Amino acid sequence: MEASREGQFLELYHRYRYEHQLDFYRDRSKGFEQARRQAIVLGAILMVISALASALSSYNFAPSVRIVYLIIAAVSPVLYTALTAYTSLYAFEQQAKLYQDTVDALQKIHTFSPRIQQGLSEQAFAQQMHDYVSNVENIFLVEQGQW
Repeated sequence: MEASREGQFLELYHRYRYEHQLDFYRDRSKGFEQARRQAIVLGAILMVISALASALSSYNFAPSVRIVYLIIAAVSPVLYTALTAYTSLYAFEQQAKLYQDTVDALQKIHTFSPRIQQGLSEQAFAQQMHDYVSNVENIFLVEQGQW
């Protein structure tokens, strides 16, 4: 079977729909995962600062220095709590997982992408292509339905 209109459509669909969306979902998953890691690191830094400031406030420094350490020791946990609330509000881990699940589903369905084969009729190829495109679009709909 030669490269028919269906074959050309499949090539264009794969390049401009499938690959474009797959790249989008990968980027979003990586972005949310990176935001989650940054929040974890920042939270740990805030807790270390709080512990250090608490320890330093117990030494006999000048009263003004001691007050600064006490303020830092009091404010750091508040900032940590705000960071935790922000992280929970935006659900970075859940968002990253949802996008990664879509990437995984798209990669799995791609293994069933129709191929032009010797002896395959144009009608059989068109049916395979229709099934493949329908499955890919269904994955997109399921992902969008989660929002």
